[in-house]
Amino acid sequence: MDVLESVLAKLEEGDYKSAADIIADPANDSTIKLQSMELVSLIANHLTDANAENKPDLYAATETILNRVAQKCSPPEVLYELMEKIRLTKSDEVFTSILKVIQVSVLRLPAKRARCLEWVFQTIIDYLDKIALPDVLNKDMEEREEDLLECEDSIRRLLQLYITLLLFLEPIVKHLGQSSAASSSMFFDSSLTQKNALIGFLLRLMGKLFPFLQLQRTEQPRKTLRHPAKLPAGKSYSIQVAEDMVKSFAMLVKDPLFLLPYGERRSIIQSKAKEIDSEEKSNNDCFLYHETYTTEGFAMLYYLLLSEDLLPENVPQIYDRRYIFEMGLRYVVILLSGERTVVYFKGIRFAQALVRLVKGSQLSARDLEAAIHSTFCEQFVRALERSASVRNREVGITVLTDYIHTFDDEGRYMIVCHLLKTFDHDSVRAYAINVYKDLISNELRHKLQEESLVRWYSGDILKDMLTGHICVLKQGVKTDLLDNSYSIISALSALWVLLKTDQSNRSHIWNYFPTLETQFLLALRTAIDLSRAHYKNEMKAATEDSNEQKSDLEQAAEITISTLNGEAPPVLSKEKKVELCQGMLLRLDMLDFHLARVNGAIEQMRRNNCKEKSEHAMDTE
Repeated sequence: MDVLESVLAKLEEGDYKSAADIIADPANDSTIKLQSMELVSLIANHLTDANAENKPDLYAATETILNRVAQKCSPPEVLYELMEKIRLTKSDEVFTSILKVIQVSVLRLPAKRARCLEWVFQTIIDYLDKIALPDVLNKDMEEREEDLLECEDSIRRLLQLYITLLLFLEPIVKHLGQSSAASSSMFFDSSLTQKNALIGFLLRLMGKLFPFLQLQRTEQPRKTLRHPAKLPAGKSYSIQVAEDMVKSFAMLVKDPLFLLPYGERRSIIQSKAKEIDSEEKSNNDCFLYHETYTTEGFAMLYYLLLSEDLLPENVPQIYDRRYIFEMGLRYVVILLSGERTVVYFKGIRFAQALVRLVKGSQLSARDLEAAIHSTFCEQFVRALERSASVRNREVGITVLTDYIHTFDDEGRYMIVCHLLKTFDHDSVRAYAINVYKDLISNELRHKLQEESLVRWYSGDILKDMLTGHICVLKQGVKTDLLDNSYSIISALSALWVLLKTDQSNRSHIWNYFPTLETQFLLALRTAIDLSRAHYKNEMKAATEDSNEQKSDLEQAAEITISTLNGEAPPVLSKEKKVELCQGMLLRLDMLDFHLARVNGAIEQMRRNNCKEKSEHAMDTE
């Protein structure tokens, strides 16, 4: 009897029980094994959406028969045919049915066939990749918008598939977790094994979808480092899937923190990718060379463990908090490096959790020798620049400030100095200046008059900071004041606070004040006067319409290109030109106010000094 023809005939006749009995009969086992690939291929053809809807009995019988074939035949042969079916199908229902059969074969797969299991997982990833993510992920999002992402069709479809995959993986995780626990090896094996292929698959699943989902299990403290409270008990599908996946991961890796260094290692490997040949890759750590989603998967794993309080209680408590902090920053950089800004808030929350972890254990300037700190600062600031989300910027600035304050005085100075030297953006410079101003102010406030100030906020270092980085007009009187208004106002504010709170010259600012006055205050006075005269002339010309020889576009460009983010402005009406000029003059008035405040403080202190000298002279006489 030809088993293949008999089974197919019975299925065509609708005699599903007889078809199943043929496969179940032990007398046919040898023939079934010989015809396994043809059996799987031809029987699986009945797994279609049409049959699922119109012939449910045939569809169910096909699933049953395929499962029985998988229980008897060579797992690699069955898996090969099933992978071909997955590549061809676009139906999630068919995909789910095939997964049931794959599960049977995977559980029977010999331990040495790790490469085969890895291939199965890659085919599943390829199927998921066919589902296009929604365009809404390409825009900045606030919290409410992220909550609604689950309503997007493709996101909802992927979440449903993830739930299906967790059910598919459950017995496999249990099987491989138990087999690894029974192993006598006390070392972590990073070569390609079935267990490691499964770990890599879980990481890739996390890295594919989790960066875009709303996964907050705790509230978001925006202004302080206090420990966040848990949110209400109700869970979204996204959070439930994330929790279940982390639990599966923890069953396979009893110490998830052991894998923390992979963020740094993968970064090094990526920078040397061209120098590493395929043979070297095949003989090395299997967690280093998967390119798609794995890096993001590691980042999301540690985001969930450390930011969303999913770290199992039984994890060995052997890691120094500074070590976790430094290694974790690498994953923050990964989350903040992508093009989709929707991911950035997870990087910000992760950084917040890491800073909270080392709160109270002050880091030193020596810790900044690790390259990750400069990389983190630069990537963090650039992410805030790219993001238009109010929440991202509000929380991000708080986190960056808290990060700076985890270091000692020298470390704080070094970070601020790095920001001022690295970034030309006006708002970044203004932020750094304000941080430095607050550090100096706190130092002056908390030190007694007879106590000397920390060298990082006084003497030659303060002089270099003020004259070289803070109180500067980069193009002298020709500097565009409106493009640099935030940093100029911050510099004036810092100068005013320092002069008001240090009248006894503990910081030695008065020793070089003439330099600050000449290169900054007087130059700024001239620049403001020139800019005001320019905009008044522009407004007058627009009002009187006396500049007819110029085109409207040239006139608009002359008003200011900087106010329109560097883009060529549209042709403006006379009323709009006047309105723009008035706005520019108001901003110049604000600069003038801050300058006048500083000059007023200087004059007051000079009068006080003259009075003291006069009184001292009279006392001497």
